[in-house]
Amino acid sequence: MTGRFVRGCAVLVLVLCAPFAAAQVNALPSLPHLLVKGEATRDVVPDRFTVSITLSALDMQPEVARDRVQTNLGALLAALKSGRAIADSIDASTFSVQPEHDYESQKRVYRGIRATRVLRVTFPDADATRAFLAKLPAGEDVQLGGIEPTFSGEAALRGELKAEAMRQTRETAALLATSYGARVGSLYSVSDVAPSFAYGVQAGQWASSRGRGGASPPPPASPGAAFDRIQVTGSRITPESLAVGTVTIAEHLYAIFLLAD
Repeated sequence: MTGRFVRGCAVLVLVLCAPFAAAQVNALPSLPHLLVKGEATRDVVPDRFTVSITLSALDMQPEVARDRVQTNLGALLAALKSGRAIADSIDASTFSVQPEHDYESQKRVYRGIRATRVLRVTFPDADATRAFLAKLPAGEDVQLGGIEPTFSGEAALRGELKAEAMRQTRETAALLATSYGARVGSLYSVSDVAPSFAYGVQAGQWASSRGRGGASPPPPASPGAAFDRIQVTGSRITPESLAVGTVTIAEHLYAIFLLAD
């Protein structure tokens, strides 16, 4: 696979004693231990594109609005059958029906009932996506909601990245312990969510290979935030151009090793 590379870093905190253990949000052992981080990332070129389309209609009569939405949805589904969409990816939400109002001369005016459905479909490549968008009718009733790039081999790649991150935590713990004349004992815990603890570093503030060289650390993560989100980098993928950039897939692990006597 072209356009991808692996970057890894391991950041550590050495704890020879744990006087702050009682203040931990995620329980840390009271015994001497090492807390290390393993990280592996890879940039890949997305090979699938999920298109989101909002179908809506406004009318004084709810059934008329629903029928217009259903008619437009039927036309899109017919077009998808002759296209190259991934069959099991086609998904249409249930109807959302709610009243709509506007303001005229500072008075609230009832405009009717808005019926809405959202259609999501995935295409195997950019060419198939462009072909579908070229036939997509433009108008208030049918609107393109967005295009999300994904990588079909993500599940397998995440397994590889987790293994790389695990290897880094083991190697870093062993190197640290040896440098301080200690020995690594058993594994106490491992998680893909950073702990929040009292001795100076919070979740989301771990240094990484991207943050070296004087770059400021990222802002603190919200409680329970995941660290393995997919982020679009490079050229943004737009409905007009579908210029393919890269997708960064990352795995982070936080391991706690007890120190041997």
